[in-house]
Amino acid sequence: MSGPSDHGPPGGHGSELFGVEPGAHEPLADLAAAAGARIEESMHVPVPRPRRWVAYAFLALAIVAGVTGTSALSVSGGLTRPGPAAVVGLAYLVCFLAMTRALRAIPIGLVYAIWSGVGIALITLIGWRLFGQSLDTGEVVGIALILAGVVVIHLFSDARAH
Repeated sequence: MSGPSDHGPPGGHGSELFGVEPGAHEPLADLAAAAGARIEESMHVPVPRPRRWVAYAFLALAIVAGVTGTSALSVSGGLTRPGPAAVVGLAYLVCFLAMTRALRAIPIGLVYAIWSGVGIALITLIGWRLFGQSLDTGEVVGIALILAGVVVIHLFSDARAH
């Protein structure tokens, strides 16, 4: 025994589909098509990106703020001293906000390589000069290699802004 669901709509000519008369859905279809067209248009509007030098300025700010936060962290007594603890929080907040701005024009791998590599070198210098930490030959060579890696990535990478 075959029913209407086996052979299509009643009458076999597509006059009615799922109990909806032809044309009854058109206002909703028109509305959906208009909304879709607006979405399609907005997808092709170029998003303004900051100039690269602005992005690098934000990256430099992120590095300085990160180094400041890490330096304050070392004198915060495990975040028990309110002054240095506040500097840590504020510096890291500025650091990550600035980094998000840099990411608008510089690829994430390049941002992170520069931020971490330069940050490591600066923190090591601050530890040596301000906190009296010693550096042996292996540490100096290792940091030099990190900085060389940052330069190589920056100069020879095909990474482009997203």
